[in-house]
Amino acid sequence: MPIVKYRNYNNFDFQREDIVSKLLATKEFIINEFVHGGHLLSLGSSAVALSTMLLLRTMIRWEFLLIAYLCPLCVYSFDHYKDIEKDAASNADRTNHLKKYNKLHPIIIGIYGIMFFALLIYFGNLASLIFGVVLLLTGLVYTSKIKNLTTKITGFKSVYTSLSVASLIIFTGIYCSYPLGPVLLLLFVFLFFRLMVNTCFCDIKDMENDKKYQIKTLAVVLGKEKLLVILHMINIISLVPIFIGVYLHLLPLFSLLLVVLIMYSFYYIQKSKHKETNIQSLSSIVVDGEYAFWPFILFVGSSLIPFLIK
Repeated sequence: MPIVKYRNYNNFDFQREDIVSKLLATKEFIINEFVHGGHLLSLGSSAVALSTMLLLRTMIRWEFLLIAYLCPLCVYSFDHYKDIEKDAASNADRTNHLKKYNKLHPIIIGIYGIMFFALLIYFGNLASLIFGVVLLLTGLVYTSKIKNLTTKITGFKSVYTSLSVASLIIFTGIYCSYPLGPVLLLLFVFLFFRLMVNTCFCDIKDMENDKKYQIKTLAVVLGKEKLLVILHMINIISLVPIFIGVYLHLLPLFSLLLVVLIMYSFYYIQKSKHKETNIQSLSSIVVDGEYAFWPFILFVGSSLIPFLIK
């Protein structure tokens, strides 16, 4: 009689379950890397650069979106690498994720840096190259040299970070050969206020850890309740530069649609007052994800009101 071979279904099911578990683990790693590896914030920088080009009504330089992505990614990766142990208490999820490849961090940061400079040298101009180098060093120097000032000067962390990141407006203008003047200044001030709201809010989740290391953030010095009141005020004030720009015909009328950002910030500030709110998730996803919406708001505005773009 011919030998009948039976398929081992138990082994097949085991292999299938193993593949599924690996796919789920890979999916979880990618999501964690996107949130905790600095990619969400860096994507926000690209979104701000794109929004700036739309508001300046210049030609969209798509390669600059990658440049604007890589610059903060270098800084965030370096900061996370240097402070991985300090962050364990306030952000255990991020620390646990980054420790999975912590030894590779210097190589990864080097790759980000090489790509940043290669693109800037090939596509940019001398002025943008110089400004890009200064901007990158500003972020790296903060982590390695002057971060100790956060224990001496109240609010230094938020102000320094907001000024540095807001300089992306100037960087975009220089790269696109847009003249330095009142338009860039207004957008710089607008972004600075938006960043102050976001960075100060995110300091709430780190309050206990910052107290431990005597870091004088506004959250630590003022307390959560007083800080939230001030953030509501800054949130409203942040749109003043946009109103001025539109009134003086320096910015397109559709830029007024950015007023929805006030409601966006109002939502998460109020949400943080509820005891059941996970402040860590709220900060890492909702707050850090704000900037990704900017281009969509402006695209909708420019599409709905085409006759206003002249």
